[in-house]
Amino acid sequence: MENFDPMIAYDVVTLPSQGIHYENKKKSLKVAYLTAADENILTSPNLVQNDMVVEELLRRKILDKDVDIDSLAEEDRQAILIFLRNTAFGSEYNVSLTDPKTAKEFDATIDISSISVKDFTLIPNQNNEFEYFLPQTKKKITFKFLTPKQEKELDVIRNSATGVQVAPVNTKRLEMMIKSIDGNTDQMAIYQFIQNLPIKDSQDFKRFVADNKPNLDLIFEVQAPSGDKVRVRLDFGVEFFRPFFGL
Repeated sequence: MENFDPMIAYDVVTLPSQGIHYENKKKSLKVAYLTAADENILTSPNLVQNDMVVEELLRRKILDKDVDIDSLAEEDRQAILIFLRNTAFGSEYNVSLTDPKTAKEFDATIDISSISVKDFTLIPNQNNEFEYFLPQTKKKITFKFLTPKQEKELDVIRNSATGVQVAPVNTKRLEMMIKSIDGNTDQMAIYQFIQNLPIKDSQDFKRFVADNKPNLDLIFEVQAPSGDKVRVRLDFGVEFFRPFFGL
């Protein structure tokens, strides 16, 4: 059992991923509230310029020491950030949008306490992997969802290509995710299979993953002054904590 400083005020945040990404299968984490000391992070020019505010907040506020912050699933990171903002600044979030009919900007307020977790119904096998049937090649594959660390690795690959070079991001993504093909776990066999995978199977699989991964519903619909509807997706950069600035 972990020991925490009794002076630290915290709450338990339920993880949208249900712990499927982690070896310890943790479904919740203890997260401390933002304090006056955290104002130093929110106003640090170096952290802001290097887009490290969110990372530093997560490292300081997550109290459980048996989790790798860099390997937290994106939806779990988002749930923790929503908790931190709601408990520090309230649930009202102001956004600036453009009216699609008049092209004029307008301000709107959304309630981020209404964010819900999308239903997750996939059942993992004994290896904590999920199954999918490729309709064109008639093959059954098992896969795992990518971790944030793997997503960063893909970003490095994407940004490494220069000139006429082609970054193999799509095939590398499949290599990271697919763990077996009809029970075959040989990495070279999986690599060769992916290189020749019909694009329809590739697209259908990626669509299945996007539709079924643990996630938060971050899309809000706002009515513009003209009466038209505007859809906005919540962003989690440093601006997410902008109620602090100017105080």
